[in-house]
Parts: sequence; C-alpha cells; structure tokens
Amino acid sequence: MKMFVRGNTIWVTLYQNGQRIRKSTGLANTRENRRKVERELFPVLTKADFSKKNTVGHYFEKSIRVKDLKDSTIDTYMGNYRSHIQMYEDYPVNEITVGFLREWVSGLKVSARTVRSIVNTFSQILNEAVYDEAIEYNPTRKVRLPKLDEYDPEPYSDVEAQLLLSNAKGWFRNFLGFLFLTGMRIGEVCALRWESISETHILVAKTMRNKVSTPVKTRNIHSIPIFNGLRYFIAEQHKLTQTGLVFPEAHGADYVRGKWVKLLERCGMEGRVLYNTRHTFAIKALDSSKFKVSEISKLLGHTSTQMLFQKYAKWIKSEQMKVDLNFSTLGTSLDTVSSEVPKIGVVI
Repeated sequence: MKMFVRGNTIWVTLYQNGQRIRKSTGLANTRENRRKVERELFPVLTKADFSKKNTVGHYFEKSIRVKDLKDSTIDTYMGNYRSHIQMYEDYPVNEITVGFLREWVSGLKVSARTVRSIVNTFSQILNEAVYDEAIEYNPTRKVRLPKLDEYDPEPYSDVEAQLLLSNAKGWFRNFLGFLFLTGMRIGEVCALRWESISETHILVAKTMRNKVSTPVKTRNIHSIPIFNGLRYFIAEQHKLTQTGLVFPEAHGADYVRGKWVKLLERCGMEGRVLYNTRHTFAIKALDSSKFKVSEISKLLGHTSTQMLFQKYAKWIKSEQMKVDLNFSTLGTSLDTVSSEVPKIGVVI
C-alpha cells in the first residue's frame, strides 16, 4: 500500500484479490495529514472489504433510500457525507469505534451546530448497520457533542427597520415587509403562494430550499392573521404578481441573503442577520402585552412554548408579574391566619 498526491489531495493505492484499488482520502497534502494516513488509514484500509458490503459507503446509500425523507434532509446528508464522511466510505462499519469517532469529531473545524448535523448523518448510517445486524450498537451514541453556541437575538429597532425598508426596492421591499410583519421564516416566504393568502389569514404550509418548495412538517403548519401594516405590502406585491408564487424572484434563502448583504452595505449596517426579522416580530409581540405566550408560539409555528421561553426569556415580562399577592397555600387569606402561625421569611 502506498500514497500519492492528485491535485492537492492525498490518495492511496492498494491491492485486494489481485485488483488495484485507488482511493481518495479527502485530506489535503500536508505533512500532518500524510502521517495521519500512515498511522490511521493504512491499518484500517488493510482490513477493508472493498466488495462494498458492510462498509460506511454501503450503509450511507441505504440511509438515504429511507422512505419519507424530505429533499432538504437528503441534501443535508449528502453535503455532510461528501465533505466529512466520504473519505471513510470503504471502512467496515464494525471498525467505526467510539474512540475513532471521538477523534474524528475533535478534528472537525466547524461550528457546534454543524458538528451535530454531521454526527447525526453518521449516526443515520450506523443505524442502518444496526438494523442489518452488521453491528450490535451505534457508537455515535457514546460521543460527547459540543454545546450549541449561545445565540442572543438582536431585534431591529423601529428606526433600523424603517431604514432597511426605505432602501429596499421592488419585490424585495415587499419581501422584507412580510418578514417583519409576520415572523415567517425566509424559506416560508419564498414558498408562499397567493392561494395561501385569504382576506384575513396567511396559511404557512410550505418552505423552500435550493429553489425546491417542500411541505413543512404537519405539526408546524399554522396560520397568521394579516395585521393592518401587512396589507400595504400585500397590495404592492399584488401589482407585480397575481398567481402562483407571491415572490417568484426569490429563488430560495441563499439568493435572498445575497440581496440582503447588499442592502446592509447601502444602509451601513453590515453584519446584521436577516433571520433577526423573525426575532423582531416575536419580541415586539411579547413587548406589546397583547398576546399570550402560547399565542405567539402558534404565530411562529412552534408546537409548544418551550422554544419561546428558551430564546426570549428576558423579554417575556407580560406573564411574569401578574401575581395575586393574596394567594395562600393555607386555604385562606393571610390576614385571617392566626397570629400563632409564624410569619415566614421575617428576620427578628
């Protein structure tokens, strides 16, 4: 077995059953990676079964053929696999140990959220191997994952929102109006169709990714009332399109973010996040004290209030101080309690 370089990537050559096999390691040609190939890959490749049965690659193919996987989920699996897992496609799944995975995870130079996504892809692969009884258990379950980065919402002030809207033009201005005044996700507005807009409500049932419109999960289907401020943007956009997609020019979230970055440059607001339009809606609704937390959760398409409390705890004041101080666990108001009962919390 030997290694060679093609482009700037390390490849290996080995022979099995009289057949020459060449495989990319997916690693850049550096001294450290060459040592890694010799120390880690050579021993495993020597034992690898290149008939494809019971290998990581074999079970990856099985994992993406699972019924009812959304196109967006398959896209995520494919991206994670090609970028971070495919170099191990010829490994027998029984050679993927907890120790191997821990070292692999420690070498991933991506965000904590992306690490979790990549490990989840590997976990789905190994789940298929468990179902086939090729391995007894899934070792990813014993891998400690990094904590998600804390993310503080940064809502836009009224002045900032007006500045953004006044500098946006055409359909994109109307698009931003929808984001600010509905709290919808970017992909949901991209996938919105005119038939989903009634006189009083917007039905959110689809999202868009990579120009492909797909249904949202059944439990996330929800409707949003058309607030008065939104009617202006609906009317303006209706002058541009009347049927099909409300925003046919919005070719998915990535395309919209490209226009967003240019708008921020014009406004001198570089670095702000488009998704904060959703946070702005949620926080404005909380500050207004006109909605219950459960109602805001439904407007945002959450299945429970848990997400709202996690993200917006410091803004949820409308339900914090509504306390009747006459409440008593003793079954009577405190002013009628016998003087013999000690006053809890009073220091003498």
